Formats: sequence, structure tokens, C-alpha cells
Amino acid sequence: LQKAQAQFEEHNDPAKESEWEDAGEREDVKLFKKTNPENAYDVPIVKGVTLVENATPSQVLAVIQQPGMRKKWDPRFDAATQLERYDAQTYLFYTYLKSPSYFVWARDIVGVQRNKVSDSGDRITVIQTSVAADQYVDEAGSYSKSRTRATLEVSAWDLVQQGSNTKLEYVVKIHLNGSLPTSVVSMVATETPMCVGRVRDVYYTNGHLPYDAAQDKGDKSSTNTILVYSEYEDGDGTEATSGEKRWTIWYHATGEDSLKLKFDNQRLYPSLNVAVEGDAASDVTADVDQEAGIVSVKVAEAAKGKGFSLVFTP
Repeated sequence: LQKAQAQFEEHNDPAKESEWEDAGEREDVKLFKKTNPENAYDVPIVKGVTLVENATPSQVLAVIQQPGMRKKWDPRFDAATQLERYDAQTYLFYTYLKSPSYFVWARDIVGVQRNKVSDSGDRITVIQTSVAADQYVDEAGSYSKSRTRATLEVSAWDLVQQGSNTKLEYVVKIHLNGSLPTSVVSMVATETPMCVGRVRDVYYTNGHLPYDAAQDKGDKSSTNTILVYSEYEDGDGTEATSGEKRWTIWYHATGEDSLKLKFDNQRLYPSLNVAVEGDAASDVTADVDQEAGIVSVKVAEAAKGKGFSLVFTP
């Protein structure tokens, strides 16, 4: 992660801005690229930049990283899962992408992600990079039988507060590996940086998922309760699609504590219901302030050592 962070900062160095080739502008997204001089068939390093109006970095991040939301803005994305979590901002993941063409195998990635939140909460940088962790993927199983392992050198989202807006920047250097037609390389190079525009549009249309309110102030240690996993499922409201706009977050309690979660009370949850489930459910309360868009959670000492989940539904 440190190596990937350094690589992003090098690409993002204002003194080296001239190294980026202007690839034009589409749908209010500025596009840039750097081709690999040693391999013309390699996917170029790409960058997309746009402005998300009336949004904080935390709100935009709550559109970017949850697989259930990513399906709305990334046409190449198929599915992802968390393999290990190291802290609230760092985890190991497995992602697989749809095949870009009938004649091309799909790609998958095992990597690590870290979210770096500034002290004031006005800048969040999301860094991802590949790691060797094949023990998590059964080579004979359906996950990898028809997939080629891609190498993600660096994927970086940079979210910077600018007044009431957020400047959103996305830099990606990926090696898809294996044989690829130049048309596919060109399509991936064009589609990838346009993700910033689709994230922006999903935020405008659907709103954002809930997130820890402490993140807005850059406070990363306001709670001792351990975040385990979160998941978003969006359907048509029927049982077959697991309900509609269902966001679940799992925790491990370490003792008495309080949490505050911010939710979108305008678009995603204009009315919200929160259920507490799990072993510690009787020792945890969740109160919804619809007008403020805040869920206040109280964890009793008796919950220590047990797990609980919060389930958000309209």
C-alpha cells in the first residue's frame, strides 16, 4: 500500500502534470492518459476528473466502495468480497470483472485497499493495489476457472472538498495480462476514467449509503466497536431480490460504546427503518433522527465479546 500510495503521488505531482496526455472531455469529465513506451499494447495509465456538486468526500466515498453501489456505476464490474479486514479503513478484497468481449476471458484481482482520511475530513484518498494471495481463490473452482488474474499496480480515488462540492479524481494503472485485442485495450482505457462521471450521476440520482459520521471530521478513532463487514442489496422490493435498498453493517462489540451513522434522508432513505440483529441485539439500541439524517447507536457493556448488525431499510 505504501508503494502504491507513492506511485499515485508521483503521478499526481503538479510538477509532472505535463506528462499526462489530454484525452479530451466527455460528459463533464476531463480525461488524461499516459501510454507505456515499452509496450504499446499495454492499457495506458488513465485519469478522470470531475466535480460532484453539493457533496462531501464522505458522501461520495459512500457511493464508490460498496459492491452493491458499484454495480450502478461500473459496467465492467461483476462482484467482489472482503477476504480480511485489518482495521476500519484497510482490508483485503477479491474482485472479478465481466469479460470485455465474447472472445476474451474475464479478469479477477486480489488486492488490498486503504482509505486515508485527512484530519479535517476534507480529503479522502482510496488506494488499491494487487497482492499475491492465491490461497483465497480455488484454482479449480468456478471463481477462477475461466478468469485471468489482472495486476493492479495502483488504483486511486482522490476526493477533495472544494466549498460545498467535491473534486473527484481517479487514477488507474492496471495490467490485464494475457492476450488482448487492441480494440479491447482501447475500450478499457476509455471506459475506466469515465467511472468518475458515473459515480457523480449515481450520487445525484440515488444518493449515498450510510457512513460513520466521525469521518466528516477526520476522527478515525471515535469508537472501540469493531467494524466487520457491510453490504448493500438493491432490488424491486420482492423476496427474490432480497428486498429493496437494504444496507447491513456487522460489528463486534468490545464494551460500552456509542456510534453515529449518517444516512441520506433525501434520496436513498427519505424514511428509514433500522433493525438491530445478532447475539448482542438485546444490548444495543438504534435511534433514527430522520430530519438530521443521523442514526445514534448505544452499545451496552453487556454486549462485550458479541456481534450485532444494523439493518437499514426504507
